[in-house]
Amino acid sequence: MINGVLIAVGTIIVAVVTDPPEGVVSWIIFVVGALLLAVVGAGLVEVITAFLLDLPHERIIAVAIVVTLACGAAFVLVPGIPRIRLGGCDPPAQVRVLTTPELLAPYRALAGRFEDAEAERDGSCRPADVHVFALPAKRAMAGLGAEWSAEYLEDGPRPDIWLPENGMHVETVKNSKEMTGFGPVMDVTPSLGSSPIVLAVPAHTGIKLTDEAWQGQTWRTLVDKLRAAGVGLARPVTSTVGELATVAIYGSEDGRVQLRQNPAWAQGFEAWVDSSTKSGQYPSGADVDALLRKQRELGTAGAALVLAEPDLIRYNQSVRDRSGRGCDVPNGPPACMRALYPSDTYSFDRPLALLTWSEAPRSASQRDAAVAFRTWLTSAAGAEAAVLQRLRPPPGTPLQEPVSMANGVVPGGPPNYVSGQASPGPGVAEEMTGIKDTVRRTGRVVVSLDASGSMRQRVGGETRYSLAVKAILAEQDNLAKRAQVSLHVFSATLGVLPVDKDSIGRVRPVGNTPQHRAILDGARAAGQDGVLVLLTDGSNNVDDVSPQQLADLAGARVLVLAFGEASCGTQVLIDVTGHSGGSCRQVGVTTLQADLAELLRSV
Repeated sequence: MINGVLIAVGTIIVAVVTDPPEGVVSWIIFVVGALLLAVVGAGLVEVITAFLLDLPHERIIAVAIVVTLACGAAFVLVPGIPRIRLGGCDPPAQVRVLTTPELLAPYRALAGRFEDAEAERDGSCRPADVHVFALPAKRAMAGLGAEWSAEYLEDGPRPDIWLPENGMHVETVKNSKEMTGFGPVMDVTPSLGSSPIVLAVPAHTGIKLTDEAWQGQTWRTLVDKLRAAGVGLARPVTSTVGELATVAIYGSEDGRVQLRQNPAWAQGFEAWVDSSTKSGQYPSGADVDALLRKQRELGTAGAALVLAEPDLIRYNQSVRDRSGRGCDVPNGPPACMRALYPSDTYSFDRPLALLTWSEAPRSASQRDAAVAFRTWLTSAAGAEAAVLQRLRPPPGTPLQEPVSMANGVVPGGPPNYVSGQASPGPGVAEEMTGIKDTVRRTGRVVVSLDASGSMRQRVGGETRYSLAVKAILAEQDNLAKRAQVSLHVFSATLGVLPVDKDSIGRVRPVGNTPQHRAILDGARAAGQDGVLVLLTDGSNNVDDVSPQQLADLAGARVLVLAFGEASCGTQVLIDVTGHSGGSCRQVGVTTLQADLAELLRSV
C-alpha cells in the first residue's frame, strides 16, 4: 500500500510540473491512469481482484453507478479544474499598445477582456499585462518615424503594438521608413473591422434612418441638402474624423478635379461650417468630446455633426432617457442624432501593426504576449467583445447592442449604402488638406495690446503687460505660419503704435485707454477678411471715435480677450464682435497664454 501511494504521488507531481492536464475529462483520465499505475506497480492487482470478487454483485453495480454519476456531474457542472501550481504566479509579460485618443477607451476595455481570458485559460494567473496609451495620430506617426527617441519616451513607452484608426496612417509610416531608414519593422493586420464616418443629423430635423432620399447619397449631395434645409454643420478639427471627412467632402463627385481649378466651392463650404460653428457657439478647434458636450447642451438647437459611428452611438446612449425609448422612433429623446451613411465616406478600418525595434528588441515572453493579444483581437471572442465597445467587427460576426437602430445607427448601413474605399488614395489627403488650408488662410492678423497705465498693475512678480507680452510672443510664430501678423500697442499717450516682437517688450505702459480707436485702426489695418485680436484690461475712456464709426466698420473679424477690469458685457464690444462674426472671451490675467491660444484656434 505504501508503494502504491508513493507511485501515485510521484506520478501526479511529475505530470503537474511538466505538463498539467486541462479540463475535467483530462483530469479524470489522468487520475484513473495514476491509480492503475500505482496498483500495478505495488503488486496489488491480485489483492484488489480478490476483494472485488468477494463483494456481492449488487454492491459492485451500485459502486459503478455512483462512480459514473460522479464523473458525469463533474463534467457537466465544473467548467474547468484550474492548473495546480507549485508556488505563486510568474510576473506577467508587459505589452505596450499605442492608439489614438478616439479609440483609447474601447481598446482599454478590450485589453481588459483579453487579460481576463488569458488568466482564466492559465488558471487565475495573468500571463500578460496590456498597457494601452494614446497619442494624436500625427504625434504617434512622428514618434514611430523617429525610432521613438527620448523626446517621445516622455509621451509614453516604446510600443509593441500600434492600433491606429486608419490604414493611411500605416502607409505614411511605411513610406517614411523607406525614405529615411528609421522606424520599426511592422507586421500588419490590415483591419480589425470597419467603423464608418457618418453625417449625424439631429432627430428634430425629421430625417429618418430609413429615408432613401438621404441614405447612401454622396457627401456633396448631403451637404447641399443640409444647406437648403437650413441645417448647420460642425466637425471636429483636431482629429482624424475631421480630416477624413474633409477629404471625402472635398473629393466627392469629382470635386478633387474641380477644386484644383477653382477653390470657390471649398471657400463657400468652409464659410458655412464656420458660420454654423459660431452660431451654435461650438468651441473653436474642438475635438470630438468637446463637440458632443456642446451638442448635448444645445439639444434641439444643435447642428448636424461629422462623427465616427462609435462616437455617435456613445452620444445617443448618453441622451436616451430611462424609459428606454430609442433614437429611431418619433417620440424618442429630442437630443438624439441619427446616422446618414454617405456613399463615398471613409472609415476607421482599424489596422494592427506588431512592431519590432532594432534598438530595443522584445523578450520572448513579451513577443508571445503581443502575438497572443493580436490573435485574440482577430478571434471570434475578440470580435464579439469589439461589438460591445461599439466597434464593427469583420464581416461574419453578428451585430448586437449597442450597434442598433435604437442608438441611431443602421446595422446594415455600411454594406447597403457605402461603396467607397476605407481610405483616400496616395496623395489625396495631402492635396485636399492643402486646399483647405489655402482657402482658410487669413490674409492678415493684427494683434493690438493695451498699453495704458493700468497694465502696470502687478500680478505676483510680473505686470499685466509683461504677462500679456509673453502670451503674444508664445503664439506669434505658430500664428505666422497661416497669416501675416502685425503687432500694435495702444494708449492715449502712445496712440496706436506699430511694434515688432523685439520692441513690444520695451514699451512702458502709460496713459488712458483709447479702446475704440484701437479697434477702428486695428480693423482697418487688418483689412477685408483679416482679423483683429484685441487684448485689454479696461474700458474705453478716450472719446475720439464714435460708436457709429464702429458700427459702420466692415471687413475684419474682431476677437477680444478681456481681463482685469475689462468686460465682454460692454455694449460696444458686444456690437463689434457680433457684427463682425468675432467673439469676446472673459479671462484671468494668470491664464492669458492658454486663453489666447484657444482664441487664436479660430483664426
